[in-house]
Amino acid sequence: MNKISNIARNTSYLTLALILQKIISFTYFIILTRVIGLEMMGQYYAALSFTTIFAIFIDLGFANTLIREVAKHQEKAADWLGNVVSLKIPLAILTLMVSTGTAYFLHYNSLAFQLIMISSVCMVLDSFTTTFFAAVRGFHNLKYESISSVIYQLIVLVLGYFALLKGYGVKTAMVVLAIASVYNFLYSLFTVRYRLNLKWKLSFKKEFVIDIIRISWPFALFAIFQRLYLYLDSVMIGVLANYHQVGVYQIAFKIINALQFLPMAFTASL
Repeated sequence: MNKISNIARNTSYLTLALILQKIISFTYFIILTRVIGLEMMGQYYAALSFTTIFAIFIDLGFANTLIREVAKHQEKAADWLGNVVSLKIPLAILTLMVSTGTAYFLHYNSLAFQLIMISSVCMVLDSFTTTFFAAVRGFHNLKYESISSVIYQLIVLVLGYFALLKGYGVKTAMVVLAIASVYNFLYSLFTVRYRLNLKWKLSFKKEFVIDIIRISWPFALFAIFQRLYLYLDSVMIGVLANYHQVGVYQIAFKIINALQFLPMAFTASL
């Protein structure tokens, strides 16, 4: 009975958070599109889609592994977290280098390249945020992650709205996203350290690293195909057509994406 009530409680937390998050995100999307126009919106989302595809190579399914193993062995949570973060740091550096090189090779214009660079900061921070919240999920707690996701969107909406009122463009909108990612990263780090009281440290323990790689590869394979399925289309439209078409495409995609909150909340809780 405790498991059922825990699932119900966590589903409620995350469902409410996702509903608020989607409402705030969709509101900001409408404001941003009307102010900067479809061409700039296309560049904005093409940059985000580009870095989101590469983001999986920082994690490689580690977050799912962390959730599973911490849930089974909560007394070893600090060891699991320390080894996962230690594996992700060199992967983050390598992914940044490869994504930057790929963007340069594809001859993006100056603005698009700058947007990709700023979005890359979000990519790295969000990946580590996911890792820290994965450890929290292992303790069957989605409350802090739910609170953080709503505050994240509020930061984006408020700062982004005032930046747009001041006449700043798409680059500032991407910087706002990076600021929100910094908040999310610090909040998740604070939650792990002071809410869960996990005194973790960077380490490479052979038995943990082997287990992480052994368990993670199916999650990694799934995540790679999922990211390609969800985000490669926007990148391809930007390369093969133009950014105006990406903006038009994202309007329809955003509406559908906004309605996914219920299955996402239940899956995360379960």
